[in-house]
Amino acid sequence: MIKSKFSIKDLENLSGIKAHTIRIWEKRYGLLTPDRTDTNIRTYDLEALQKILNISYLRNAGIKISAIAELSSEDIEVQVRNFAERNNKNDHAIQELKLAMVNFDPTNVSKNISKLFR
Repeated sequence: MIKSKFSIKDLENLSGIKAHTIRIWEKRYGLLTPDRTDTNIRTYDLEALQKILNISYLRNAGIKISAIAELSSEDIEVQVRNFAERNNKNDHAIQELKLAMVNFDPTNVSKNISKLFR
């Protein structure tokens, strides 16, 4: 079964962004809107995982979170693609590889491994 729901700890482990920071960004900037269980535990979908991976990439590239927060999800993806093309393509391929592995998507895993070894 493909995992489609993630805990805040999963997001932290995959993105490198501390859970506390993710919570602050949710409150301050509205970057993510998690679902909640009956006991008020945050859960995130694949779209949220992709977004936090993209945000992590942009932050690691030196872009301030306040600037990222002003972008739509689509604009964040465009910025990541543009940045990856101009800079180190391996960073973006690694982020995509993580997402493909989480989704158990062998086609994209192979594609991203190929990108890393070109």
